[in-house]
Amino acid sequence: MTMKQTHQPFLNISAFLGSLGMWLAIWGIIVLVVAYSGQPGVACLTPMAWLLALPAGWNYVAFAKGMPGRQPLIAGLLLGAILGLLYGLLFWAVSTYGMPAGSDPAELAKARTMNLVMVAVGTVIGALLSGIMARRAARLQERGQAVPVLKVS
Repeated sequence: MTMKQTHQPFLNISAFLGSLGMWLAIWGIIVLVVAYSGQPGVACLTPMAWLLALPAGWNYVAFAKGMPGRQPLIAGLLLGAILGLLYGLLFWAVSTYGMPAGSDPAELAKARTMNLVMVAVGTVIGALLSGIMARRAARLQERGQAVPVLKVS
């Protein structure tokens, strides 16, 4: 732990919420608009959306402006886990209400299992991807390299 890290809080809350909100809003708006227009199958792209945890972890460090907290890896893991969890819950809501499984108990059980898998796997994958990128960005920043904010134009 460097001297600069010892005088930081565990987590930079504003950077955390800024990065989480940015990438949650992007995917959430896309899914809700497309599902509302009659294509709820867009929720099936959620595993691809887990990749958005990469720029989320990077942006956490970029938004922190040199103060990413004592443990950027842990902050990135937490950020990605929450992002993956919320993506999974969005999948669950859209698939349940936009693509109902019917009344067959076997189909309902399969749908429930799929929903649980999407939430659990998304939480783990999101945490790993975001944590790795947050640690990478923090190391670059410690070496004096600029960490630009990644954004959608």
